[in-house]
Amino acid sequence: MHYQRSFLALACSVFILQGCLNSDSDSDSSNQSQQDPAPDLSSFDLVTASYCDHTVQGHCMYPFPNNFFTENDNLTPTGLRVNFMEAGMPVAAPIDLPAAPADNRYVPVKTTESAPINPEQWNRNDGFSPGSMLLAHLPGIDLTTTGAAPLTDIEQSLEADAPILVFNAQTLERHLLWAELDANNTDPAQQALIIRPAKNFIEGERYIAVIRNARNADGELLKPNELFRAYRDGIATGEEAFEARRDAMDDLFETIEDAGISREEVTLAWDFTIASQRSLTERLLSIRDDAFSRLGGQAPVFTVTEVLEDPANGLSRNIVGTFEVPNYLNQPDGGVGATFNYSNDGPDALPEVLNGNDVMQARFRCQIPSMAVADFSDPNSAVEPARAALYGHGLFGQSAYEPKGGEFGSGHVRALQSEHNIAFCATDWIGMAQEDIVAGNIHRILADLSDLPKQLDRSQQGLLNFMYLAELMRHPDGFASNPNFRHGPGDTLVYDPTEVFYDGNSQGGILGGALIATAPNIHRGVLGVPGSNYSLLLRRYGPFNQRFGSVLYEAYQDGLDQSLNFALMQMLWDRAENNGYLSHLAGNHLPNTPTDKQVLLHVALGDYQVTQWSAEIMARTIGAAVHEPTARLGESPDSNPLFGIQRIEQYPHEDHALMIWDSGDVVETSPGTFKGNPLPPTNNTGPDGDYGNDPHESPRNTLAAREQKSDFMRSDGAVTDVCGLAPCYSDDYTNLSRLP
Repeated sequence: MHYQRSFLALACSVFILQGCLNSDSDSDSSNQSQQDPAPDLSSFDLVTASYCDHTVQGHCMYPFPNNFFTENDNLTPTGLRVNFMEAGMPVAAPIDLPAAPADNRYVPVKTTESAPINPEQWNRNDGFSPGSMLLAHLPGIDLTTTGAAPLTDIEQSLEADAPILVFNAQTLERHLLWAELDANNTDPAQQALIIRPAKNFIEGERYIAVIRNARNADGELLKPNELFRAYRDGIATGEEAFEARRDAMDDLFETIEDAGISREEVTLAWDFTIASQRSLTERLLSIRDDAFSRLGGQAPVFTVTEVLEDPANGLSRNIVGTFEVPNYLNQPDGGVGATFNYSNDGPDALPEVLNGNDVMQARFRCQIPSMAVADFSDPNSAVEPARAALYGHGLFGQSAYEPKGGEFGSGHVRALQSEHNIAFCATDWIGMAQEDIVAGNIHRILADLSDLPKQLDRSQQGLLNFMYLAELMRHPDGFASNPNFRHGPGDTLVYDPTEVFYDGNSQGGILGGALIATAPNIHRGVLGVPGSNYSLLLRRYGPFNQRFGSVLYEAYQDGLDQSLNFALMQMLWDRAENNGYLSHLAGNHLPNTPTDKQVLLHVALGDYQVTQWSAEIMARTIGAAVHEPTARLGESPDSNPLFGIQRIEQYPHEDHALMIWDSGDVVETSPGTFKGNPLPPTNNTGPDGDYGNDPHESPRNTLAAREQKSDFMRSDGAVTDVCGLAPCYSDDYTNLSRLP
């Protein structure tokens, strides 16, 4: 026993001496231990760790978009496949809503069961949206004290010490952006931090998002999530479910350090990959190529069902009918609520014609201006062939079957036709046409987002319908072969079929870019009050909460779910709206598609319905140059207006262009009556509709704007100077430019 005690004493003495000799290193270890205590993961759910990213505890699928929600797949161009699990998706609660007032146009909406979003369609993607908003949840963050770049000064996001930044993981190039807190949900527990790209991300590229030195309103640093801290600081979690991600997180931080960012500063970071060109466009291109191959060089089959003489001021004839388009939807004639027809459930399956031969009877209406033929009842009336063009209608409108053509027959369209001799034909944007909302399809989708393909698949079919209509205008065996399109002793065709142009407004400007980018027979067009990326547009659309949010927010009541849902929907909307096709207007042309594509963007300053901020993103992405000056001098909310957008240096301008039309500041013309409009809000809400007038229709009702459209819509067309040294001012409120 004595010897044993002596041995223990000696051992202790040696240990103490060794401790003295190594006091510096032990002190460092002790300090490091105090600085980096073991993470407290007691509140983390290991059961969900395989499909929830616990670096944000507030929501299973935050941060978003996120490569955590992908799996490796060597059959896709990116090498990844989205892998959302149903258990992690937002859940729609049962709702029972009565019919809305007539102006909101929806039938009663009722669901009886809670339902998570079915991720099947999302899991076809090999990455995320090129215009995706990035979502994080950091309760207590104050963007002003943090120093994040606001919408009003996006250049700040490129500064070396920018606290919120995104960079390309390969090139380390920083991406232009702004950050905002969701103004629709002010409860910190439900409020998303939203990071918006001010220019679309590049298809197929991997990006890294970094939030560093995040602070609260008192300027105090926010503590990082415990699991994220363990990854950042190299602390073992002791949990296999979390350690499975260690290598990926180590790679993430190595790349962050390569970008010159100290990992100790990072509050939250994650990576994401943008979907490839193939993933975004293959369904539309597949049905386009198949449908045109079925024509075999012939014109689509069509039938004229009605001819209206002198239908309205400025028009001498309307010709109405139907035309056949191969039907790639799963209902005969592709009715409301149909989705793509797939022969198998594989993630790479492409749409096929129903039963191999089914066709859709699409409606058309063509409007012949009096300038082309003054009087069809006079067999000797001269013919001045009009230019051929398609017209795209606005949100949930219609063009083809109302007696006067709905928006298509309105004064601004007829004014453009009668002033510049343009023969317009139109069909409906099925999927987003009046029939879709009147039948209740849109609001049923909002009550359960699993049904979103019931809108966007029909929208892609609708884009194909427009292409077939353009072919009918172009092909000698199309409308040119029908006597209703000819007149006079020489049986002259009343329009010139050499080239078909495009003009569309609002929704027609949001979908029209996708049409121009993909159509084999349309080269240039005007996108009026356009936008891209519905996830950006909708909450900035003034009437959204009344017309649509009342259903969507009733079904999905959690604020973080609400923000996420817009980002999720955008991943599918990309297949059928501008956002998925902007890069293909910027020189990255699609296969089997002509390369000479040009667009003119006509924007309304302070637009209540399609925010001007979206058009600026479009301009940066496609390389459109802007007319200057554009803003009310000294009044712009932007401290550096139109940063990153080149200016038009001389006219005529031969490439894409952005024209911002200003209806003037608000003037009260009589008590409670105003003209003009305020500048747009800088948060993600819509304008105050009780103040001023919505300028949404101002550009199209402006004489100079229509003159510029006409100059552009020519085979040798260009953007001409119709504004001089001043901003482009609208004359909408003078009523000089409207036809009755």
